[in-house]
Amino acid sequence: MSSAFLHNTRQIFSRYGLRLGAGIVLLIAAIGVTYAAVSPKSNAYQTTVITRGDIHRSVEAVGTVISENDLGLQFRSSGIVSEVLVKEGDTVTAGQRLAALRAGDIGAGVSAAAAHAREAEAALRALQEGTRPEEITIAEAQLDSKRMGLDTAKTILSTAEESLAASQAKLEALKKEADTSLSSQVGMAGSVASQKLTTVEQALNGIDDVFNSYGVSDVVILMGSSTDGVLRAQVSSAKSAIMAAKQEQNPTDYRAALSLMDQAHAAIQGSVDALSTAYDFLITLPETRSLAREDKETYKNTLAAKRSTAQSTLTELDTWVKGLKDASAVYDTRIATEEGNLATAKGAKEKAEADIRSLEIAIRIDEANLALKRAGPRQTDIDAAEARWQAARADTARASANYTDTQIIAPIAGHITKISITAGEMAPSGPAIMMIGESPYRIEAFLSEADVTRVQRSQSGSVALDVLPGTRYQLTVSDIDESPTIVNGEEKYRIKLDFLYPHKEFKMGMSGDVTIVTDQRQNVLLAPVQAISRNAEGSVIHILDTDGKETERKIETGIKNTQGMIEITSGVQEGDTVIIPSDSTP
Repeated sequence: MSSAFLHNTRQIFSRYGLRLGAGIVLLIAAIGVTYAAVSPKSNAYQTTVITRGDIHRSVEAVGTVISENDLGLQFRSSGIVSEVLVKEGDTVTAGQRLAALRAGDIGAGVSAAAAHAREAEAALRALQEGTRPEEITIAEAQLDSKRMGLDTAKTILSTAEESLAASQAKLEALKKEADTSLSSQVGMAGSVASQKLTTVEQALNGIDDVFNSYGVSDVVILMGSSTDGVLRAQVSSAKSAIMAAKQEQNPTDYRAALSLMDQAHAAIQGSVDALSTAYDFLITLPETRSLAREDKETYKNTLAAKRSTAQSTLTELDTWVKGLKDASAVYDTRIATEEGNLATAKGAKEKAEADIRSLEIAIRIDEANLALKRAGPRQTDIDAAEARWQAARADTARASANYTDTQIIAPIAGHITKISITAGEMAPSGPAIMMIGESPYRIEAFLSEADVTRVQRSQSGSVALDVLPGTRYQLTVSDIDESPTIVNGEEKYRIKLDFLYPHKEFKMGMSGDVTIVTDQRQNVLLAPVQAISRNAEGSVIHILDTDGKETERKIETGIKNTQGMIEITSGVQEGDTVIIPSDSTP
């Protein structure tokens, strides 16, 4: 207690007596204890920042130096021997290639996997760096160009619509002018056609008059000629054509009038052909008692006259039609030209409309792309890209391991004593090359089932021997037993590790701590393990803002090392200040 407190206590006892003084002292002590209990305590914690660096996960075990003077080296995969690079008696160095299998596809797979990994890393870096200002400028310029193109297309459409309307109006005016100019001839077309058709129809009836007469019909029956059937069919067709043409007697314009005249021409031509057939058939009929020469001549003259009438009528019709065609030819040319102009205007309008639709779609796409570039990458995209990069690196490691299995590499320096393989032959299942090592020391260690599953051949490691403290010697995993060995009553898996460099200073039985790197990440976000906690949603970390406010963030974590650092794959950024809780207050 302080001297001031003792002095004050003695004054209380002397002034108020022993019993009362003791009560007052106890009351003061209680107040002090209560104040100490309820007074606010300052939050005690440490802070650090999220950094970027490399991290690796490892397996640790106790290893022992062993010696294997005679080494039998074999391929870890089957295949045909491609080359043998040494001969018996050769001196080799650690890491030297001694023999190889044919591994063209496997070697190409390593190159492909490495290229894929570089591509995935580049994609990740591009996402992390974000969109460059130059890219945004280019995207903006492309968008402006398409917008200008859209304005131009709309102007072209407006011009095309005006041209189309003008062409339609001009075409309608031409047709109206033609109808007005040729109205009298169009109005006469029906009556002219009807008159000519009636004249020919009457001439055509002359065939019936002749061939229905007693003398002619009797001879036709006696001859049994097929021409009679052809003639009657021809006459029936001509009559049907005349009847059909007579039904079209009210053309509305000169084109309809010309169409009517074409139909009348075809009907009259059919009648002329039928009269010619009848005349020619009559000439072939023989003179008989029922068909005297005089009668036959009379019938011939009748048909000849009828045919002449029909032919003259056809000529008159063609002459009239030629006059209408000559009068309408100028209009046909002008109308055809304007119809071509109309088609061109329609094509220009349709093309402008198609261009506008295409540009509107392109503008929407460019606007969306520009918005994406301005927004920058999402963290989920970066995480996905990083995952693809890690997967690509793992594929590269697997491909490299597969390629290594096609090689025989000298694990240590030594001398070749025997070679059991020849190029072009299948690799044996047993040792292919025997050697004696100059520094035959290796490390033997035993791992648990959980640890051995993470260890693979060719993984790197190191050992710190107890008798040589302060130095770690580099190793590589060379052998892993397939079945366990009982060590101190427990199942363990033996592994052997080779030194990268010879060490003659070692002795058999030396032991030390072995570390094997089983996984590693480069250039990742790192934080102390103590800063990570868990809640119902998963792993979280507490961030201290620049204004001193503490916030909790959900994070995803990766591997952690034995130095207390852990990889954070999402939820934080490099440079964030994180809080490390402390168990004791200052």
